[in-house]
Amino acid sequence: MSGVFRSHDMIICCSVLQAEVELLAETYWPEYGRFFLPSMMHMRPELLSSVLESVLDAELRQGHGIVLIFGDCCARMTAMEALPGVVRTKGKNCCELLLGPDEYRRLSHEGVFFLIPEWARRWRDVFSKELGLNRDNAACLMQEMHSKLMYLDTGIGPVPEKELRECAEYCGLPCEVRPTPLENLRTSIEQARTMLKSGENTQ
Repeated sequence: MSGVFRSHDMIICCSVLQAEVELLAETYWPEYGRFFLPSMMHMRPELLSSVLESVLDAELRQGHGIVLIFGDCCARMTAMEALPGVVRTKGKNCCELLLGPDEYRRLSHEGVFFLIPEWARRWRDVFSKELGLNRDNAACLMQEMHSKLMYLDTGIGPVPEKELRECAEYCGLPCEVRPTPLENLRTSIEQARTMLKSGENTQ
């Protein structure tokens, strides 16, 4: 876990979007503190819930307002975003935050499996170590559920072409790179900030 503590208000986010959120925060909201939880906690939702609740409790006790940048990542997320002083960005997951709800829904209906920068570089750990899949059952499962892989290129760092090629071969699916500007993510965070500043969730 990592944090940058600067101000009365905090951004708390999954590390899967750390590079993107850090860039946006430095540009638009430099006064906000930032705290990032490891993305691999998603593989253990109960652990994610426990740790995130502890972090929120600690920040709220210090009087910090919180913009929570998470999707529907654990069972207690709804209760956490209902805490006074906490506002969560609107989106089921990080891919929806990047694409916007309409485009995310359209591509999901087409059977797209999304890869975002941090997890694209760690895809083998996710598939093999965390999900327990080998090449055969991964290909069978992925081809049954998805039509293609899509890497959401947020423009931060080079496209991991080698990793994407290996992942596509492993899954037996084509892979497409889609340029994905940060405007949707910025808008979602800005909307949450506006709600926090207006005191819509402070009672």
